[in-house]
Formats: sequence, C-alpha cells, structure tokens
Amino acid sequence: MSLPALSQAQHTLCFFRLDPQFHLHPLTPLPADIGLFEPGSSLLAGLEQGDRQRLEQACQAGQATRLGLTVGGRRWRCHLAPVEHGHWLVSADIRRQETRDEQGLLEWQLQRQWRQQPDDSQASLPALLDILGEQLQPDRIILWRHYEAEELLRPLYSQGLPFALRPVRADRRYLRTLHQRGGLSFGNCAEQPLLSAFDYLATDGIRHRLDMPLPFAGGPGGLLSLEYAQAHGPMSATDLQFVASLATRIAQVLEQAPALPPPSRYADDIMARLMPLLCRHTGQDFFNRLMLQLASLTGASMVLAGLQHPRAERVQAIACHLKGELCPPFTYDLAGTPCAFSRHSRERVCIHPCGIAERFPGDTMLSEQGMQAYAGLSLKDSDGQPLGVLVLLFDRPLTDSEGITALLSQLEPRVAAELRHRRDQEQLMVAAAAFETREGIFIANERMRIQRANQAFAHMCGLEPDSLVGTSLLSLRDKDTDTAEVGVILRALHHRGWWQGEQRLARADGRSLPVNLRISRMQDGLGLRHYVCHAEDISEQKASRERIEKMAYFDELTGLHNRRFMVEHIHHTVALAELESSRGALLLLDLDGFKNINDSLGYGLGDRLLVQVAGRLQQFCDQHDDFSLARIASDEFVLLCPRLGHGYSATKTRTEQLAKALNELFSLPFELDGLRLHLSISAGISLFPATGVELEEYLRQADTATHMAKRIAPGSHVFFSPEMAEEVQERLRLSNALQQALKNEELALHFQPQVSLNGHGVTGVEALLRWQPPGQPPIPPGHFIPVAEETSLICDIGNWVLARACERLQHWHRHGSGPERLSVNISARHFHSPDFTTRLETLLLQFPACRHRLTLEVTESVILENLTESRTRMARLKELGLGLSIDDFGTGYSSFAYLKELPVDELKLDRAFIRHVDTAPRDRAIIACILALARELNMTVVAEGVETEAQRDQLQRLGCPAFQGFLMARPMPEQALLEWLSGTR
Repeated sequence: MSLPALSQAQHTLCFFRLDPQFHLHPLTPLPADIGLFEPGSSLLAGLEQGDRQRLEQACQAGQATRLGLTVGGRRWRCHLAPVEHGHWLVSADIRRQETRDEQGLLEWQLQRQWRQQPDDSQASLPALLDILGEQLQPDRIILWRHYEAEELLRPLYSQGLPFALRPVRADRRYLRTLHQRGGLSFGNCAEQPLLSAFDYLATDGIRHRLDMPLPFAGGPGGLLSLEYAQAHGPMSATDLQFVASLATRIAQVLEQAPALPPPSRYADDIMARLMPLLCRHTGQDFFNRLMLQLASLTGASMVLAGLQHPRAERVQAIACHLKGELCPPFTYDLAGTPCAFSRHSRERVCIHPCGIAERFPGDTMLSEQGMQAYAGLSLKDSDGQPLGVLVLLFDRPLTDSEGITALLSQLEPRVAAELRHRRDQEQLMVAAAAFETREGIFIANERMRIQRANQAFAHMCGLEPDSLVGTSLLSLRDKDTDTAEVGVILRALHHRGWWQGEQRLARADGRSLPVNLRISRMQDGLGLRHYVCHAEDISEQKASRERIEKMAYFDELTGLHNRRFMVEHIHHTVALAELESSRGALLLLDLDGFKNINDSLGYGLGDRLLVQVAGRLQQFCDQHDDFSLARIASDEFVLLCPRLGHGYSATKTRTEQLAKALNELFSLPFELDGLRLHLSISAGISLFPATGVELEEYLRQADTATHMAKRIAPGSHVFFSPEMAEEVQERLRLSNALQQALKNEELALHFQPQVSLNGHGVTGVEALLRWQPPGQPPIPPGHFIPVAEETSLICDIGNWVLARACERLQHWHRHGSGPERLSVNISARHFHSPDFTTRLETLLLQFPACRHRLTLEVTESVILENLTESRTRMARLKELGLGLSIDDFGTGYSSFAYLKELPVDELKLDRAFIRHVDTAPRDRAIIACILALARELNMTVVAEGVETEAQRDQLQRLGCPAFQGFLMARPMPEQALLEWLSGTR
C-alpha cells in the first residue's frame, strides 16, 4: 500500500518508491518549495521525451543505475535500485534549479524533428496548434484560409472558446500590412480599425489578438490568430519568433492537405478534429466536450459515457448529450438495453444500424426519443472487468457502420484512460472521506511513531493532526491503567498481525480517555512495515454501561444496592458460607408506620425520610466487616451478615444482639422540616446455610418472618421457623379457596339483632359474613377475613356483601318484613378504594329503599389512615343518606378531637370494655364517659359482645341505649332472623 502523505522538510535529498506504472511515491518528506504532479499520475507524464526514454530504458534493463531527470523545473540527480515485484527505490538530489528558454529549445527541437521526419499530413495540425496553446495560453486559436478570388477569409479550424466558423471579408490593406511586418499584435481589439471586418471580437469579449501570416509557396495563404479574452501585454520577440516558426509549418501542412477528406477517411477526419480535445482536456470537462463534439461531428442525437461497477448490472452516466443539451448525471439498469452487451459479450463494439427500438422494447427511452440506430463501445479494465461504455444513438438509420466502428476503436484507449482516472478519483474521494470519519484513524511506522492522523483522533488527544506527526504511541498511553500491557500488544502483532482491545489515551489536558483500539500491521512492496490504527472513543459507552449497571444493581433514591444485586449476592454469600463452614444471618427490615407518614406528609418528605433511614443503616453496616445492605422495596431493607459464627446457637445469639442494636438505632427520631418523626423496624431473620434450603428460599423465609414480627408488635424481630412456612402455605391455600368461594356462591350473610335497652325492641341488625364450603365444616371469619384483607380480594368480597345487603334490605322494605336498619362492616382497603363511593351511588339508585336504612361500620384506624380523605368521603356518604358508625370504639387511636369533625351517627363499644363491666369499676367509668360524650354529640351507642344478664343490667344502669350479643341472639341466616323477629313482636 502507499504510505500516507508526509510533512514537508527543508532538505534536497529525497527517497521515493517507483512502481511498475511509473507512479512515484515519496518515502521521506519533500522540501517545502517542491510541488509534485497530482497523486496517481505517471512520472513519465512530467518528463521530457529524452528523459522519458532514458528512464524507460533503465527500468527495462533492470540494473541499478544513475540518471539525470528534469522534474518541475529542477534537475534531479537520481540513483535507481531495483527491489521486489518490479518496484524501484529512487534516491534523488533535487537541489539544482534549471533555467532555459523553453520556447527556443522547443522551436529547435521541432525544426530538427520536421527535417528528420517530414509529416505534412493534416493529422499533424492539431498537435501543432496544441503546442501553440500550451506555450502562449490563448483563449482561442483560429486558422484562416485566404481565398483571393472571393476576397474572403474562411476559418478552417478553431480551438478554445466557441466559434461559429463563418467567413469574414478580406481587407487588402490589413493583409498587406500583416505580411509586410511579419505579424501584428493588437490591444483593445474592438476599437482597432484594421480589425473592423472581424465584427465578432466585441461580441465574444476578445481584448487582445496576435495575427501571424501563413506563408504559402504561391504567396500569402491565410493567417493564424491567437485571441485573448483578458488584457495581455506586448508580445516578446521570442514569442513572435516562435509563433512565426509554427505558422510557417502550419502553412506547409495546409498547402499539402486535400480540400476534403475522402469517405474512407471518415474516422481519421473526426479523430483529427477531436485531437485538440483529446490532448488538452481531462476529467469532467473532457467528457462534456467529447459528448458535444461527437454529437456534432457524427450527427448522433444522443451521446453517453458511463462507468460500470464490475459486479453491478447498472451504469452511472457521467456525461450525456441529448438533442443539443447536456444532461445531469444519472444511473440506469443494463438489463433489456442495447448496452447489456458490455457485460455479456466479448465484443468491443456493438452496432445496430436500424430498428433499435423494436429490437429492445423494454428500453422505453429508445421509442420515446425516436431512436433508430445504436453504436456502443465496451471499455474493459486491465483485468478484463467492465469499466464503462461509450454510446451513440441516432434518430436515423446508420449508413456508415464501418466508419463508426473505426472511430470508436480509435477512441477506446483515450476514453478508457479517462474512465480509469475518473474511477480512481472517486475511490480516492471515498478513501479520503473514510479517513476523515468520526472514528479516530492514524498510521504509525515500525517504530510506533505516528506518520499521519485524522482530525477525529487528534480531537481525542486534544491536539492538532500536524502536532501528532512523529509522536510515539507509548507517550499517548495512560500509564495508570489496568488495560493490556505493551508487550502483550507487540507479541500479538508479531504473531497474528493485528490486535484489538481497550486502552486509555492520555489527553493533552491531563485527562484520560478510554478508547477501543484496533491495530493492523501492513507491509508494502519495499518491505517497509507500518501500522494502521483505529481508535474509537468509548467514554460514552462506558458511562452508559456504568449508568445501566448502577440502575440494574443500585437503588436510585438511596444509592444502596437494590433487590437484583442482593439476590445475586445472597447466592454468592451462602455458597461461600458452605465452603467455609461458617454461618450468617439475613435480616429483612420493614419500617413500621411508614405508609401513614407517606400518606399524611407527602411522598417527597417520605423519600427524604427513606434517604435518612438508608444513611443510618449504612453507618451501622459500615461498623461491621462483610455486612451488605440493600433496599429491596419501598420501605423494606435487607441486611446480609456473613461469618457470625460456626454453630447455630452462637450465630442466633449474635443475630439477637444485632437485631436489638438495630432497634436502638431507631430509638432516636428523624428530623425533617422541623418535624421529629419516630420510626421502628420489624425484622424477619433467616439463618444460613440451612440443610435442604434452596438459595432463593432465604429471602422468602425472612419475608415470612417479617410478617410474623409485624403481627406481634412494631419493633419486633422474629427468626424464621418451618412452622411459619406451613402457616404461609395454609394462608395461600385459604386465599385461593376464598377466590373460588366467591365465584361459586359459597359465601352467605348472617344477621345479628341489635336490641334497645329501654324496652323499645329491635333497633337494627348487623350483617356478618359466613363461609360454608360444600361438604366441609364452616370456616370461621377470624380465619379467612384477615387473609382477604391482605389482598385486594377484600374489595371484591366487600362489594359482594354490600350488593347482597342492599338487595335484602330493599326486599324487606317491599314486603314489610325484616328490620328497619342494617349495618355492614367496611374494611380499610375497601373504604379507601377509588370506586367505593361510585359503587354505593349505583347501588342506591338500584335499591332506593336503602337510603336512611343502611349503616356503614368502619374502625378508627380506617378513618385515621388519611383523615382528610376520610372526612371528604364520609361527608359524601352522608349526602347519599347512609348512616356511619365507628366500630370497636375505644381500642384504637381513640381521640375525641376527630369525633367533632366527622359526620358519625353511632359509636360501637368494643367487647373488651363489656367483658368486665359488671366487675371492673374502671371499665364502667370509661363507658360512662363515652356515653356522656355521645349524648353531647347527639350520637347513639351500641354495646357489642353482651353475653350475660349482669352485663346487660349494668349497661342499662349506665344509660347505654342498645346492645347486641349472644345474650339476646347469635348471628343467624335470614330465614331464622325473620322467624326470630316475628317471635319478639
């Protein structure tokens, strides 16, 4: 491969590699004032004929030699040494400037050439005019033939600016002056009286002109005009002598040439007319001009030149002339077109003299443009692969197929060279664009010093690309890194030729940048080794990976590890404990009462409280080696404590101490926004390792133990036991069975009367839920109601109870039977459910008799969970005509303050006060206070759980309005209730 472009230096001894195509590749920096020819061009193109021949002969000999060459105005003293694969190593001393009269030398060379090889054919005419154009750089050259009899000057040929080739009047005075002086040079041409016949000069913007006579043997035969569109200084004597010499030669050629070419020289004539274009132009300008001139000279309606990809059935049109206009570039498919022969045939030229549209009906353009004939040239690369096509299409039948075939064959080498150049240019552009990508790319020599770097890599280093040249790669490597060592990289490059991995780049600002580095070893034909390196900035990827890892394994709020990490860590810790024969404990910590704080003070303050809790727990954890802490749920934390002992008793004792220390840790309040908040933690403990316990079981065991601890009391801790697991399984079985019971109508309502103590009979009944599985004994409410309350199943059951109670109350009212008032117990979860009020509104619309007859019983804890919401919701229930009763009054968070704010109709005394009312004066005193308060607040009171006559009599003496209990009646089915009510009446 070619080495990258190198920085310039101040010296005159340079080294190059010369390939078999005579392309010169610098191996060392060039002096700043040396400008080489374009990359990819042949050295031969920049040499004179003699130097070119000597260089070719030296290379053919294949021996080391010395040679002098003139390149770019300097005389190079070269030493050539052959190397492998036909390449040459060239050392050149380029210090010597060369000064000479180029035109004088050229004139002398031409004169000698004309004497040795007289060629008076018209084919040499374009070459002579090209020489004039190269030396004097006119914008247009015109050959005029003088026809004395007609007194006309007829233009035979023009090159440069467009020209109409129309004759002008021959001014005798002007022609006489021209021949007397041997040439005339004019400035401000449009204002010169002698040039008045050339009326096109002002229109074409010609400002300077040199006219030179053409001396024919019989006298003046015409003139040669060099025209300039820009102001030009006076012509030097050297220039005039040179032009006169070439004018004499041109006159000789014109004098010998026939007036019109014979038909057999059709292709040669067109080639002669195309010769200036073929010699002077290149690139896109070459193709555009070639399309225009071929269309004009051959009469083709459409001329097209296109590039082909070796493995694609498509042509990229790079120039196209269609009916007088140049078309923008386009692509087209070869299939079904006449150009398909270029891929499927070995013929170089394909001619279809007529009927082309009918022969290729799939190519609709042929019929749309009215094309009748086709001539195509298939151009191949050096390896025989398709390179491109040159196409001529005619709107008339083609009569001279042989002439067109000869013309295309003669054009083939020149057009193929231009297509190859165009393809190479596009590939170089793609390569340059690829080098300047967002990915850092640099090239280093065998000593690992940078030879070239792109802008992306320089940006990574915090430097400019030029400042990186010559820098050692080792100096760019961060010393404080745990990435692969240099020795590892070098060994991989030596054995495999490539290496890839992560490295850290030492930036100029002192920062370190992680990069993914790919290094490939390359070796050119001269055996010089260098390395192509790609560096990708992976700092964002690493940051994203760290963020993802943190999100995956850390709690965003507290910064502690999360559940996922702890589960994996438990597996590792338990496995290590088994290996070390040690024991540890897993503590699942649940914050008591945190939900109430969150609901009453807001989630923002709740989050800040969790952060403080996490900080306090982390301080505790940091005091012990190997302890791990994680937040696994909203108010749940896990503390993993390995290596507490080797025996069960010692481990349990140590865990007891830790649990007590944790409770003491929470004895101090948390202070937030001026508030002092007290929290306690309930802990469930699972000891590990345990025989027969799977790794994922330990967290489940601790969770089960935590539930048991919270049932006991806030701030408790409980060790897991197998019996707990059995209880959990039983509760799960009961929950599943309860769901089926609700679907299978296994639930039923029983009713317990509430009786007046003042002799006014039955005041109402309370609906109580019962479960009677088919073929099994009934399941007590104390067993299944707590299970239902732990899940949303309590809401489904509560909705069923309300619907059934309203339906029965409506039925009793319609038939004039049953009690006048019905009480229904409402759980906390059900009362605070979003659709609770809406469902009641729907039931009251369906069963209007329930208004002012249905009473809802809720406990104090239900109300105090969210006092503001409870107040709003209870006010709405009162608007619907429902009664409200506080159940189990006096056993919860009894506060007389909230009674005055809530629209409560009834208080129900808990059975705990009734049980010893006849023997305990304190209980009687409490009941007396509650009764007095109820009377003042205009509330009624019902005593629950009255089972003896003594209890009833004492309540009567205290002035309690009503009671319910086994003394009067047990809960009973509806039919039994109706019979009981009829008996009491």
